Amino acid sequence: MLKIISDTTTGLTKEVAAQHGVDLISQVVMFGSETLRDGIDITNEVFLQRLKASKAFPTTSQPPVGDFLDVFKPLLDAGHEILCITVSSHLSGTYNSAETAKKELGSDMITLVDSKTVAAAEALLVLEAARMAREGKRVTEIVERLNALIPRTNLDFVLDTLEYLVKGGRANRIQGIIGTMLQMKPVLSIRDGTGQIEALERIRTRSKALARLRGIVDEALQGKSKFQLAVTHTGLREEAVALAQEFRYKYSLGDCMVIEMPPAVAAHAGPGALGAAYIVED
Repeated sequence: MLKIISDTTTGLTKEVAAQHGVDLISQVVMFGSETLRDGIDITNEVFLQRLKASKAFPTTSQPPVGDFLDVFKPLLDAGHEILCITVSSHLSGTYNSAETAKKELGSDMITLVDSKTVAAAEALLVLEAARMAREGKRVTEIVERLNALIPRTNLDFVLDTLEYLVKGGRANRIQGIIGTMLQMKPVLSIRDGTGQIEALERIRTRSKALARLRGIVDEALQGKSKFQLAVTHTGLREEAVALAQEFRYKYSLGDCMVIEMPPAVAAHAGPGALGAAYIVED
């Protein structure tokens, strides 16, 4: 049997992941010397409260190799094949940890995929893989489809502030314009399979930035017949649900998931982030 493994940067709750047959490996966040695991030692809500109140900036770290070994080995011993899909290797060392674990186990029953994205966009890819696995598709078929979808997977988002992204060292691709954007509400993106954060537009107010976010999504989806769409956020549940409902109505969707960014992602996005993840197939 094929088992799908991912990490908590997807933003999927353990309950939702379990419903789809996905096992999640927790990312790590640290407040000083205190080490906490996503979804185990700290919740999204508590993390955001601490993030707002703390004078010290939290740091993040990929899951240690041992965590992957602890998940991989029992599955292999039980005769399962493993497909592990990780957060973008440009944003985290998670893929490297998984790769090291695979090498230590020396098994060709483990297949790794770098999603080249994060948060809800990564979740869409993971859930697609899980759907195919439940249908009995072979791992080669699933990997082929994921490799085709990754360049078509987009995550566009508006941050309330760039402060956390800069402090967390995840703004390398936009360093040159940060000085002129700190007082603005930029629309940022991870798209086209680059796996890196890029600035799409600089906008002066939050309302205009969110309007532009809607416009960017509309430009990408207008006239398309086959796509997946989800909304992601940090601490903006009501606003995110409203945006998802707007998308459902506008694009006649059966579903538009709302996925909160987990601590390891929220540490860099900061409170008040809102975004849309989508995969366009046609």
